[in-house]
Amino acid sequence: MAGVGFELKKLFRARTAAGHIKAYTYSTIITSGPFLLLTGMVLGIQLLFAIAGVSSDESGLFVASVVYAFVFSQILSSGFTMVLTRYLADCLSVEYYEDVTGSLFGMCAILMALGSAVAVAFYWGTPLGAFTEALAYTFFLELLVIWVESVYLTAVKKFKRLIVGFAAGAVLAVASAFVLLATHWVSAADAGLLAVVIGMGFLDAVFLYHITHHFGLPKYGNCFAFLPYLEKHWRLFVASAAYTVGLFAPNIIIWQGPWGVDVAGTYVYAPQYDVVTFYAFLSLLPLMALFVVATETRFYEKYAAYFDAITRRGNLREIEDARQDLTYTLWFELRQVVEFQMLFTLVFLALGSYLLTFAGVDFNASNMYGVLLFAAFFTGVYQIIFILLTYFDIQQDVMRAGLVFLLGNIVFGLLGLYVLGVTSYGFTFFLAAGLALFCAWSELTHFARRIDYCVYCAQPVFYRAPHGILTRLATKLCGGQLVDLEQLAERK
Repeated sequence: MAGVGFELKKLFRARTAAGHIKAYTYSTIITSGPFLLLTGMVLGIQLLFAIAGVSSDESGLFVASVVYAFVFSQILSSGFTMVLTRYLADCLSVEYYEDVTGSLFGMCAILMALGSAVAVAFYWGTPLGAFTEALAYTFFLELLVIWVESVYLTAVKKFKRLIVGFAAGAVLAVASAFVLLATHWVSAADAGLLAVVIGMGFLDAVFLYHITHHFGLPKYGNCFAFLPYLEKHWRLFVASAAYTVGLFAPNIIIWQGPWGVDVAGTYVYAPQYDVVTFYAFLSLLPLMALFVVATETRFYEKYAAYFDAITRRGNLREIEDARQDLTYTLWFELRQVVEFQMLFTLVFLALGSYLLTFAGVDFNASNMYGVLLFAAFFTGVYQIIFILLTYFDIQQDVMRAGLVFLLGNIVFGLLGLYVLGVTSYGFTFFLAAGLALFCAWSELTHFARRIDYCVYCAQPVFYRAPHGILTRLATKLCGGQLVDLEQLAERK
């Protein structure tokens, strides 16, 4: 979240309602902008489908193509973007900007190559038309790019332009769908896919312009200088990938059960379950916005003060006072955010039946809503603790928390699919999320009690630069001009 903190602090110092509204708006856009954009595009196009009387088969093909692209682009990219976030944070902390834009191009190249291989394997031999496959493939790659670009958005600091970009992308997609549906140039499903390709492609281009304008183009062509980070911080990669797979595992498992619906002989998904899950997770939007505000305006100040007292040779009393301030602020802000989110969860629970009625959800699916709502609440709090653990760079604990979430969802999900039946749908996710939250909370509590030990004794005595195959490859690709950011930080 580099960059957003300064802007939020400036807005809150103004002590005006307009400043606070702007701060929370920026926080929401940074944390949930791509998700809100995609949701707005899909809902807007589906509304056009309903007005135009598009068949359920065409509408289902469009929705399934978008859902698969969203889910599997997240799964494929999550581990890479987590490590890339660490690399970008280190670049900004030592004010080394020469390879920042290059890392964007390099990571996009890696993910697009992997994504192309996955897409070709998936669509090979399917009965979909070549044009439909090409549109779905293009949208999938565009999403991979947007997830990578999202890592850099907070550092750009052009929040008003980002908001305008998100809005323009959504409007362009819906307008394109309207024109395509009116002209009947292509089928309805292809019209919807082409529209989201246009909208997302526009947003990719706008964000690329802002990033390159802010950081400049790569000066030395070092597009793969981040590769040693994949080697050194592989635990972060595993943790983030495990969390993302665990997040979607309940849906993917239920797709294989009696609620699964075959779409065009290519996709299988469970709209009866997926729609309810979507509305349950909408309740988490306030949580992430509030967490960013609390973290960047209050927690980070105490976090920085504690480590400054250590690295700048503060005396024992100064270090102890800073530690107490840090731990107090950590638990106070965490409790505040969780309590506020609980209020939103209860509001969504009270309004749930009305929302689901308008969405056309049947009685059996709406019965899951309450359970999924609290499963989403557990997941949201777990995600916050997951992020806090990464702040302190205790990667072993972060990886353990991610694997617990993944294994819990797989085990409980398969138990529900093959043993407990459809009556357990939603409840198995609730159990897995609760277990993961308990483990993550225990990890954070254990760390908070021994923070001094972790800072002073649990770190390696001597710095060891990575020297594996990825480091050697990066050195070769960069012409031997590979900059070690951690050594650069020590010299500064």
